Amino acid sequence: MKTPLMIVFVTVLIDLIGFGIVMPILPLWAETFGASPTEIGLLSASYALMQVIFAPLWGRLSDRIGRRPVILVTLAGSAVSSLLIGVANSLLVLFIARILNGISGASYAAAQAYVADVTTREERAKGMGMIGAAFGLGFILGPGIGAGLSAIDQSAPFFFAAGLAAVNLLLALVWLPESLKPGPVPARVPRVEQFRRAFASRELAPLIGLSFVATLAFVGMESTFALLGDRRFGYTAVEVGLLFVVIGVAAAVSQGGLVGRLVAAHGERQVMIWGLTGTGAGLALMAVAHDLWLLLAALVLLGIASGLAFASLSALISQAAPEDEQGGILGLAASTSGIARIVGPVSAGALFDFVTPGAPLAAGAVLMFVCLGFALRRIPRTAAA
Repeated sequence: MKTPLMIVFVTVLIDLIGFGIVMPILPLWAETFGASPTEIGLLSASYALMQVIFAPLWGRLSDRIGRRPVILVTLAGSAVSSLLIGVANSLLVLFIARILNGISGASYAAAQAYVADVTTREERAKGMGMIGAAFGLGFILGPGIGAGLSAIDQSAPFFFAAGLAAVNLLLALVWLPESLKPGPVPARVPRVEQFRRAFASRELAPLIGLSFVATLAFVGMESTFALLGDRRFGYTAVEVGLLFVVIGVAAAVSQGGLVGRLVAAHGERQVMIWGLTGTGAGLALMAVAHDLWLLLAALVLLGIASGLAFASLSALISQAAPEDEQGGILGLAASTSGIARIVGPVSAGALFDFVTPGAPLAAGAVLMFVCLGFALRRIPRTAAA
């Protein structure tokens, strides 16, 4: 059925397939221009810095002019940035492309706000899970496509991602309706004031803080996994891409099928607790894995558990936000997580460079268990729809 929720799911899915094509092989592409692990961390951080700046702006803009125009503009940006990566002839051009990609990727808050517009509070976690499932499916299809195209030519995946984003833009122009309900334009709350309110809120502040640390724990894996596969196992871009497919399958099953049922039975808080526990365990197993079977088990656990953790956390943040500030608050949360995506890759790259390849994963596991302890103490049992 062509419901608004399904249409935005398809839009986000196609966008994330493009992201999934690029992300696993970008570190290896950057190495062809002489980038070190630390510089690759900075490349990831440049993407995240743009998310920090633009996620609240896109979210607040979507509260005022609608979700649809924001999503359309950022899809166009995704197409241009992927094309730039493909034609890059230097590390500088890669940085410029990733900066533009980060500006475009900051539209995630608008997509989450779209889900909040078209779902009830009771359906919110399931809706956020569908957006999360789009990420998971993007990791299934994207790396698989990227792996196959890499075998033909190293730059081919980036050109394909650019074409996919252009097609997605055309489809969204035709099929994606506006979700923001007609009515008076909400009074513009200054960004600094919105930050102050959110971090003074007894409901929102712990959740946004938790999102920051959990993201910090997770992104070290994202930014160094391709390098770990190369150094520890001798894997090529094709094999790394296929391993990302494993994470994607697990995350898609988790967010597309499990999270809605588990939240309905146990509540968002409990599902988040289980997710944080499993994500920490998955990162710890990856840190010590030296054979394929243990690595595969860790990736499956990580995909399932992280899907539960981040979908339920997004739902809790959305429920705690005022109805007329969904885009702004979700943008603020995305911006805060974006700071983690700046610090995380740089720190992970340095740990990989100067300590050991497994150090970013071990550090991520420790941080995830810190999140677990914080959630048990600070997130009330009533934090659910």
